[in-house]
Amino acid sequence: MKQITRAVGLDALSDLIDAPRNAHLAYVAEGAPEAVRVAARRDGERWLVTLPPGTSIPGGARVVLLLDDGEFYFELRGVRVRGTLRDAGDSTREVVPEKIITWDYGSMRQRES
Repeated sequence: MKQITRAVGLDALSDLIDAPRNAHLAYVAEGAPEAVRVAARRDGERWLVTLPPGTSIPGGARVVLLLDDGEFYFELRGVRVRGTLRDAGDSTREVVPEKIITWDYGSMRQRES
């Protein structure tokens, strides 16, 4: 049976990862979901974020980092990194990945399931 996939490898999104246009970090604060825009970058295998001033997320918090771009349907692409937040020095935090999901609607194709 064939199915449609939009999944791509991290290497296919290197330009987005190296200079993300949109980067947001989602987390839970006081029992409710929150999301903040962050400055994000990848340093080798490390996913680093700089939180906006006044944002306090404790180390060990479970988070989702979302990098995405595109305006029209077949331009939409992104990376979702689910993991744990830890201090990485100064105002920088590291998202230690548990799961990474990538997509690029412009590269949709059929594959055997």
